[in-house]
Amino acid sequence: MVIGVGIDIIKIDKIKGSIEKWKDSFLNRVFNPEELKNISKGKMYYQRIAARFAAKEAVIKAISKEYPMALTDMFILNKENGAPYCKFKKDIGIDIFLSITHIEDYAVACAVAQEKA
Repeated sequence: MVIGVGIDIIKIDKIKGSIEKWKDSFLNRVFNPEELKNISKGKMYYQRIAARFAAKEAVIKAISKEYPMALTDMFILNKENGAPYCKFKKDIGIDIFLSITHIEDYAVACAVAQEKA
């Protein structure tokens, strides 16, 4: 059974500004080391970080009524084929179906939360 849907959009420059201002302290408040090690600091770095931030916000919106949590209580990672997925620090009995995208100025994410069968 679907328990919630969340969507988030963020301007890339907002995330870039936060990283430039607070550096690692911002990144460590939002992301786990496992997430950060898989994001290369190339041309699309800020877009990828912003997309993962939007994904976390979308997940929180999808599950917030039932399971309040912090951004670092979840991981936004990629499968071998590149598809994003969400895992939690502890099992909360929910599967998340996740889609993220980004372009030059914006990152968007959509999350659907479903009870595990």
